[in-house]
Amino acid sequence: MGIVLIAVAEMIGAKSGHGYMIWSAWKTFAVEQMYVGLFVIAIIGIILTVAINEIEKILIPWRA
Repeated sequence: MGIVLIAVAEMIGAKSGHGYMIWSAWKTFAVEQMYVGLFVIAIIGIILTVAINEIEKILIPWRA
């Protein structure tokens, strides 16, 4: 959720970053570039979710 919020904040007020790239690609109808940006954000979210779940299993084993 945090990654999505960062991207949205970049879309609104930044001049660089993934969110800005997605927003500028949307404005210029560069659909391929827009989807690449969305895909990168999705992959980062999946990797972070898996990593945090694995760290949680190590640090809090009774919460299985």
